[in-house]
Amino acid sequence: MTSETARFDAFVVLGARLNAQGRPGRIGRMRLTHALTVWQEQGSQAYVIITGGPTHGTGLTEARAMADFALAWAAEQWNPELCARLARRLILEEKSHNTLASARHTLPVLLGLGATHVALVSDGLHIRRAHYLFRRHFRPHPVNLHPLPAPGVLRIYWQNRRYFWLTKIALREGGAWLKLMARRALFWR
Repeated sequence: MTSETARFDAFVVLGARLNAQGRPGRIGRMRLTHALTVWQEQGSQAYVIITGGPTHGTGLTEARAMADFALAWAAEQWNPELCARLARRLILEEKSHNTLASARHTLPVLLGLGATHVALVSDGLHIRRAHYLFRRHFRPHPVNLHPLPAPGVLRIYWQNRRYFWLTKIALREGGAWLKLMARRALFWR
């Protein structure tokens, strides 16, 4: 079963940085709209878990800001009944400050829901490391993870000539992989 044909019990949408106004940035919005589009196409019965802890200076969590955006986006796109269903299916995980913490805090929620087929939603640069960390943490549990990258992140940054930001994102992700591999070599035996 591939990510395109799988029926998901839950979608885990990984948090992303908020902008100065306390709203999700471009990457967070792309992750959310992709997850919500697939959620609707699959019958809108799955849970949507949004992760992300408090951000610096805003007093708001990434998860709360992303949920507010998701509900506002849904109100513009869908009928009121579908928006109400989304509101009932949204679950916020507001403790995580990084991807590994998201895996740790999301697992008990998924097990409590009885979710066995879970879509992990992030962007194309981040999805491989996120999938690796979630798989590693979920290994002893009956949860099948399906990576579901939001399409177009790299293309949009490239087309808009956001080379600095694209470089910054790639270097940050590369550094996170190096840190992960070093930690694994030193501590995970």
